[in-house]
Amino acid sequence: MTVREFKQNYFCFKGRLNRKPFLMRLMMLGAISIFFVLIVINAEPHLKADPAHFATNVRKSLVFWVYYIPLIIASISLGVRRLHDLNLSGWWMLLGTGALLSSVNTGNSAIDLAAAILFYIAQLFNLFLIFFRGTKGPNRFGEDPVPQPVKEKKKTKEERRAEAKARKEAAEAAKRADEELERQIAEAHPDWDEYDLYEAKMEMKAKREAEEAAKKAEAQAATEETATETKKEETK
Repeated sequence: MTVREFKQNYFCFKGRLNRKPFLMRLMMLGAISIFFVLIVINAEPHLKADPAHFATNVRKSLVFWVYYIPLIIASISLGVRRLHDLNLSGWWMLLGTGALLSSVNTGNSAIDLAAAILFYIAQLFNLFLIFFRGTKGPNRFGEDPVPQPVKEKKKTKEERRAEAKARKEAAEAAKRADEELERQIAEAHPDWDEYDLYEAKMEMKAKREAEEAAKKAEAQAATEETATETKKEETK
């Protein structure tokens, strides 16, 4: 993954993000978070000897903020694009502040209770982002990140009849051509038996089909060349 792709995946707030990459990238951020937490824990002896102040010291440590701020930004970026996929405004990510407020211990029971409730609401919100399917097709935030199968247009009764008629006429024309070919060979070689006539017929039929295929290829090449020239003229 290049630096540009990494920025696009984790620090872009435009566009849409469907469920699977959202969950996979959240898991990646979780793995990164665990990695840095382990670094901070190993740095405990260098912070302060008093264990009672360990949590405060961690939050004040440079190591903690170096990983924590980018992690928050990346998480918000993923959430915003996932909301866009659901055709919702990215401002709904403000509900995610419950997860941040839950880590604040104010000593006020009412405020702490409100923060805890907001935290659980935020968890339900995250489940909503993980499991709910985005809008099908384009929405106001961009194209659907999941390619939609192209539905074949249902043919009308008249179109089906016309196709069946064309196939029947083509089969009859091929049959007449084969009969004419047999007649020509029989007239040219009256002394041949049926096996010789059959081999000659197959050989001439293959030659005729090869000529028709060559003509079709030439016509297609001419069409493509004309289209290329037209495109060049349009770009000038």
